[in-house]
Amino acid sequence: MEWNFWNDSSKDTSMMVNRHKHLSGCEGNSREFRSWSNLPVDVFNIIGRQLDFIKRVCKNSQKIQAIGPLYEILQVPRLMEHSWGFNVYSLCSFHLPIENQSHVTYNKIEGKELNDAVICASKFDWLLLQKSTLSFFYNPYTKTIIKLPDLDINFNRSTFSSVPTSPDCVCFAIQSSKNSSKMWLSTCQPGDRKWSTTVKFAGPKRAVEDVVYSNGTFYCVFTGGALGAFCVVHRYWSMLMDVNLVPGILSDTRGHMVESNGQLWLVYRSSSMCFRVFNFDWSEKTWDETYTLGCQAFFLGCTSFSVSAEGETAGFAERIYYHCDTYSSYYSLKTKQSHQCTFYPWVTERGPERVWIQPPKIWSKLV
Repeated sequence: MEWNFWNDSSKDTSMMVNRHKHLSGCEGNSREFRSWSNLPVDVFNIIGRQLDFIKRVCKNSQKIQAIGPLYEILQVPRLMEHSWGFNVYSLCSFHLPIENQSHVTYNKIEGKELNDAVICASKFDWLLLQKSTLSFFYNPYTKTIIKLPDLDINFNRSTFSSVPTSPDCVCFAIQSSKNSSKMWLSTCQPGDRKWSTTVKFAGPKRAVEDVVYSNGTFYCVFTGGALGAFCVVHRYWSMLMDVNLVPGILSDTRGHMVESNGQLWLVYRSSSMCFRVFNFDWSEKTWDETYTLGCQAFFLGCTSFSVSAEGETAGFAERIYYHCDTYSSYYSLKTKQSHQCTFYPWVTERGPERVWIQPPKIWSKLV
């Protein structure tokens, strides 16, 4: 018996889904082929352990394309625990969504002033960290650091638009409070000597809870579901929704906003570990409650994002992954219950930061 590994994009894939026999021309001399979906779990895990943590693939491009379903599994976010050691070392522990594997990296950070910086955002394979008025990008896979200018406001939330090494990358910071009718916004690009002049706008007099970026605009959700938008090019701020707030949401419940293919989603978790999900109606400018995520999964954290859940990753569909105490769980919209993760059974210590981080960009370059 042989295992046939093929690229999912191949036109012949549909012919290989089910087990079949390929006759070599001699009667009785047949070879049996099976797809990746029939690969035993223990064998799958052995292969996963043998792949290099960063590249995960051999250098031969044909072999890289041959691991389609395995590639899909490894595109699922890692669970990362971050802490500081000896005042200069950034300690990152990654948990991979294969069996119960962990990988630890140590990186000496030059400059004690950066020690104890906290993670503000996690996008692509980069982190945005902040300490007082200092902020910088950090890639825990490549150990690359990109420092940003000092910021002149104490912001509530911050994020960025694209990979920090891209010329299109824009950092965004916002400060808003329920105690003030004014809010402050500021932007910056890697390489700038200073942040743009902080702009003061009339605010909703609510604390900002989350920020996402989509198609040239940063969207900010405030307590109760109020939604505002900041256009980067025109530096224009507008409130898309302020009066018709999300119904039945407690004021002390933080909302997590997720951007997915141009759509905005808002997720709230109650004290009973149940979740409510809303999708923004662009025509009516309202949050409409929904009871399905479709073929995707949400990962909630300092930055929340969606992951396609089809094919080999279909088991993640209709799930909301989140951090709970010292472990990670998921809420199933199908069962309406929370479950401890099977792909992320890692129990972490109290104290270190835990975030979801997307896989290294090297995957998209190689496959």
